Amino acid sequence: MHNGLKRLEEFVESQSQSGSMKYFYLSDPVSFPKKFKDNADIETSAFVAAVFAIGPRYAIFRTLGRIFDQLGKSPHESIMNLDHGAMKNQLKDHIQFAYKNITGQDVVQILYALKRLINSHGSIQDAAREGNDSETAFGLLNNLIEKMKSYEIPRSLGGELTPRARALLATPKQGSACKRMNMFLRWMTRKDEIDFGLYDWLGTDKLVIPLDVNVSRAARKLDLTKRKTDNWKTAVEITQRLKELDSVDPVKYDVPLFLYGMELRKNSRAS
Repeated sequence: MHNGLKRLEEFVESQSQSGSMKYFYLSDPVSFPKKFKDNADIETSAFVAAVFAIGPRYAIFRTLGRIFDQLGKSPHESIMNLDHGAMKNQLKDHIQFAYKNITGQDVVQILYALKRLINSHGSIQDAAREGNDSETAFGLLNNLIEKMKSYEIPRSLGGELTPRARALLATPKQGSACKRMNMFLRWMTRKDEIDFGLYDWLGTDKLVIPLDVNVSRAARKLDLTKRKTDNWKTAVEITQRLKELDSVDPVKYDVPLFLYGMELRKNSRAS
């Protein structure tokens, strides 16, 4: 076995014994959809949580807390009945620091596009599958995000998606690693203490690793990729290497890699 994969397995075993993976969701954006029981609410809230899970963790939780305060007890119904003017007013002073500031207008534009998507197709998963024959992460995400970006934005919201909103809706076809959307697919497809397993039509072997800075750091330390930049090809390469450990469910190593990357960062700071 590849030495890096062996070290990863050893790390997984140590984390399983400590229970850190089981309760990981408490400090993760998935904690927001975890609050709901209805499948439509879970799917809709998971998509919203994933889209805006960008930047420092404190900024993510502050933003998601404010958005979900507005969406109330049923995020799905709130999106379907979205009053974008009222929501824009509620979020008019909102700014989330995430490399480029995300404003309230950006948030409402994406929620509006999500409303249009669900109205047109019935659900997020139906929108992703309709007109796409491959049912791979690459095909599903391109199909889903391109549909969202195709909707006309009301003049009261600016008339077109802002560059920041478009950046939040990046696609694999653009070369993006699509960390947040791969995380959404992971939440929806896998089933364990963290993930919901609602997309039983999509095999876990079709998923691609959600590649953030911590997973990237861990993957390079473990020699799971030789690529120097974080993009779609890098995420696929890491996923293919993880299939040597589990060909059916390689993305189950997402959380362990994230935790390993966090540990590496802490150790580098301590030294």
